[in-house]
Parts: sequence; C-alpha cells; structure tokens
Amino acid sequence: MDTLNTIFSRKSIRNYTGEAVSPEQEALILKAANAAPVGMGQYDTVHLTIIKNKELLSEIDSTAAALMKRPDSHPLYGAPELIVVSVKFNPSTEGAGHANAAMIDHNMALAATELGVGCVYIYGAVAAIRMKPDLLAKLHLPEGFTPSAGLAIGLTEEKYVEREIPTDRISQNIIV
Repeated sequence: MDTLNTIFSRKSIRNYTGEAVSPEQEALILKAANAAPVGMGQYDTVHLTIIKNKELLSEIDSTAAALMKRPDSHPLYGAPELIVVSVKFNPSTEGAGHANAAMIDHNMALAATELGVGCVYIYGAVAAIRMKPDLLAKLHLPEGFTPSAGLAIGLTEEKYVEREIPTDRISQNIIV
C-alpha cells in the first residue's frame, strides 16, 4: 500500500476477533509511534502504556461505558489491546502535549492500517481512566504524566479498502 492509499483506506474498526496482533505487527506499530513528530523533539514528554491484561481492559471498558451513561456498551469494542499515549504537560505549551499524543496515535493507526490490523481511536476510555484515580494508578505512569489519547488494536475480519473521500467536509478559506 502506498501512503495515500493507506490514508484513504484508514477507518475505525469496531469488530475484533479477540486475537492479539503478532509481536512483529505490534513492534512495527510501536516503531511508527516513535517515528511520529513530537514538538521540539521532546520525546521524554510522552509515554506509551500497552495494555493487554484482560481484567484491566474489562475494567476500563465498563468504567468508560458508565462514564458515557451507556452501561451496556463496550467502548473498547472487544479489542485485545489498548495503547494509551500519555503526556507530561508543560504549562506554557499545554496544547502541544495533546498534539503530540494525536500525532503518535495517528502514526500507529496508519501503521495498523498498512498491516491490515484493526484499530480504532479511543478517547472515552482514556477520559474514564483520567477521572478514576484507582484506575489511573493501575497504568503505573511515570510522575507527571496524564493519559491523552489511545488506540485499540487487534485482529479483525474487516478489510481496509480505499474509499471515496469528500473534499468539502472541512470548511476552509483561502487568503492570498
């Protein structure tokens, strides 16, 4: 797949077989995270937590469902792995931390798409983790780090195919 084909094929996968990705696939997805641009090259301000523990995933899933007031939902969609991107915020450039997390999350999603691995951006569960100190503690984050973004990954039977992308979804103006 070439870059544009990967971009135009990426979609949110919400159906998983329950099988984990291979160690080789996971390594490439994590390598893509490390290839993401981070403001001022400050990679020491980001941290990845790779969650594979089924009990912890279930707790995160149910906590997020409760937070969203949809107790019967499954915000992790049964994915067997969640990668949480946490950032250490600098008060003078707080927005940069979220931007860094988003870039890392997106790089991982593009790598997953290229590899045919199911992935979906996760925010509700990340917010749920932040709001529950006991759940947050289970991530064993370095001092000062806050979860900002997440990506659920796993094997899926869905296929990525290039789709038509409307070019007027985002408003724009041109200043000359």
